[in-house]
Amino acid sequence: MAKVNELLEKMQAFILKAEDDPIEDVPEFPGLEKLGDIIEDYEKAVAKLLRRQRKYFLDEMKSFVSKDGETLAALLVYFQTNLFAADEFTEGMAEESKAFFEMTTDEVATMVMDAVDKDIPYEEASNMTKQWIEEWSEELAALMVLNTNTAIEQVLSNAIDEDLSINQVELRLKDLPEFSRTRARTTAITEMLTAASQGQDEAYRQSPAVSKKRWRHSGKKKNQARDNHVRMDGLEVDTDAEFSIASSSETARYPRDTKLSAKERVRCKCIIQPVVDEDVLGLSVEEREEIRREVMEGK
Repeated sequence: MAKVNELLEKMQAFILKAEDDPIEDVPEFPGLEKLGDIIEDYEKAVAKLLRRQRKYFLDEMKSFVSKDGETLAALLVYFQTNLFAADEFTEGMAEESKAFFEMTTDEVATMVMDAVDKDIPYEEASNMTKQWIEEWSEELAALMVLNTNTAIEQVLSNAIDEDLSINQVELRLKDLPEFSRTRARTTAITEMLTAASQGQDEAYRQSPAVSKKRWRHSGKKKNQARDNHVRMDGLEVDTDAEFSIASSSETARYPRDTKLSAKERVRCKCIIQPVVDEDVLGLSVEEREEIRREVMEGK
């Protein structure tokens, strides 16, 4: 268990540092150096997609106004009925996110399974994780587009109320935080933390020696802890089960589960630990492999 505890301590330190200052340099993650490159590549890809999205909206806006001499009210309608639907950001974001989640969950699951039992290495994700990657990649992209569209609508609505010029509207759209590198960096860090949790959960489900998973609350004194997460500290459930969030009707496979509401998910610093059955570790490699095979066939 010493190797597992060491890895979890590094992951916990990474979470605390990343959540404190998510838009500075990616924090060091000793033992998982590959994640730094994966996060950086994902951030660059998201930033490129956001720049392309901004250019698309600004170019179309200029074309609409110069050609038809329309009012801001007409421009708002044009965005809502034409430009939002034709925006290609969703497809590109979903594709980049899928690749990112596959690499991150694989990297974390590999490390965790090796720490638990080096004789039973991680080979591939279960159908459950593959489905999560597919669905969350698309949902994340759709949520980002919704937030961007809402911000654009607000800019145009405010511009109408303030009787701004087209040039002033253009400047406001250019400076929207939704198109910024900061958003790309924050997205990369947030989704890495989520994918790392998914990778942990995958590893615990596949590892024959892991009988349960344990919720552990963590956080710094300066951060206000969620009382319900504090009460969950030490709670154990089966590896294929969900935790019931204290004082809530919500459930989750792990901290920061994408099914959780924002109030339970955002800036959560909790982790999950494995509960290892030493008797299973004493079985032969062939017996442990058979247990893992049965798990994979069921998932």
